[in-house]
Amino acid sequence: MSMRLAISNVHVGMMLLTSVSSLEAGIRLTNEHLRLLRFLKVDAIEVAPVERRPFTHEEERDLCEKILQYERHYNQWEERISPNPYEALEFIHQLFRQDYPLSAIVKFFTNQPLRKNHVIHHAIYRALVAKTLSKYRGDEHRLQFDYGIASYFADASYAKIRKWSHMRYFTKMERELLYQHPLVSMAMLPEDRTLRQRVGKLVAEHHERLDGSGFPNRLEERALHPASPLFIVADRFCQLTAPRTFRAALTPEEAYFYMWQNEAYDGEALTLLATLLGFYEVGRTVLLSSGVRGKIHHYTPSVEQPIVVSEPTQETYDLTRLDEVRIIAFQ
Repeated sequence: MSMRLAISNVHVGMMLLTSVSSLEAGIRLTNEHLRLLRFLKVDAIEVAPVERRPFTHEEERDLCEKILQYERHYNQWEERISPNPYEALEFIHQLFRQDYPLSAIVKFFTNQPLRKNHVIHHAIYRALVAKTLSKYRGDEHRLQFDYGIASYFADASYAKIRKWSHMRYFTKMERELLYQHPLVSMAMLPEDRTLRQRVGKLVAEHHERLDGSGFPNRLEERALHPASPLFIVADRFCQLTAPRTFRAALTPEEAYFYMWQNEAYDGEALTLLATLLGFYEVGRTVLLSSGVRGKIHHYTPSVEQPIVVSEPTQETYDLTRLDEVRIIAFQ
């Protein structure tokens, strides 16, 4: 389905159908593309919606093979064999050979059964989510790749404490030790320059929070590496949407709202997540904080503040002009 939209209503992930300036038809638009179009003062463009679909059988089979391959790597670490950085580089290169829609990634991993050792699935889930968000933010390929490498190594230290890896309850001392796992994982990285220094920062900071409430060092946003906020969002979203032995999984929408209402997470990365998953798509029924129920009628430049038409009164609410009113739930 094609549509001609004013540039203010175009969002990341939409496909450009007609070439504009240096942008060729057929590309999926990133934040960098949108900034260029606005700089050029383009009024409207022909686009197709964000791609949303599940994996094909072939894609699912290929990903299952990658999961088994990573599990073999992880089992080697449990046997006290040091991680091989070249093995990691090759693994991520193969994992990232193909671009998947974020909807396919999330659907596959949220439909997985409860697993005792969730680390293996989590590493690949997080890598694919971080890479996708990074791509549509407009990052260079090297940074997208580093997110994958960081995800590969971020929880490698759990292999060193395998007797705890399936436990449900921990003593205070055990929990404090677990809070150090990002630093232990970073220490497991090779000391030579095989991997970029940024990878170590991403590994060490993936459980930090922008408000300083994270661990292990309670760093605030200004102290984090610039690449870390997106990786933190990817890690937390993947945690929340996968089941654990001590809690049920949240839906993707519930996880998003939980993070959006918390100042601990990066707003740009969350907006990319919501846009690519279609949370704010036109026609969706939503509940406003004022108690009004209605449908999203029109996009605005701010994804989280669309124009909503109430039901059944058909009253229009432009959320960009209502500071105290926001969407609090999807129906």
